[in-house]
Amino acid sequence: MYASLSSDQFLIMTGLMVVYILPPAGKETVIPLGIVIGLPWWYMALSIAMFDVETGLFMALNFDLAYKIPFLGPILVNLTQKTKRVIDSHRWFAGLYFFAIMLFVMVPGLGSGGFRSAIAGRLLGMDTYLVVLAILAGALTGCFIIALGSAAVIGYFCSNGWLPGDIGAVICNRL
Repeated sequence: MYASLSSDQFLIMTGLMVVYILPPAGKETVIPLGIVIGLPWWYMALSIAMFDVETGLFMALNFDLAYKIPFLGPILVNLTQKTKRVIDSHRWFAGLYFFAIMLFVMVPGLGSGGFRSAIAGRLLGMDTYLVVLAILAGALTGCFIIALGSAAVIGYFCSNGWLPGDIGAVICNRL
């Protein structure tokens, strides 16, 4: 991002990434805010999606370390074994968990969807590459839907003059 944005835009984007990690902000607030501030809609969508993928990749690859945490580790091992037994006894469910993880990332929530989804996928006993692939598909889909929708609504408000005078002048001049 440092190479592709001006220094001011880079600082704004860094701040938006920090806000994205901390609840209660999620992609449904950070992406429209970045667009209003003047960042391109596709850049916002791609940046937040890649952030989800990176956090999901980190969690999915390191989730096995959570099994070694005192007190929590045995609980996680037991939960993972139970979910594997449920999935083995209901094979039709196994075909749906990829899409469930994808939907879990796609739907806006508090903080990074990749983080939550990686934990859920690994607890379901999914392979790491399937978890990351589901996170990638869900993050790209969700972020681009939110970014396109936000850009369309903001553009519509600007073209119809529905934003108050000073606010409309600042926002609409950036688009």
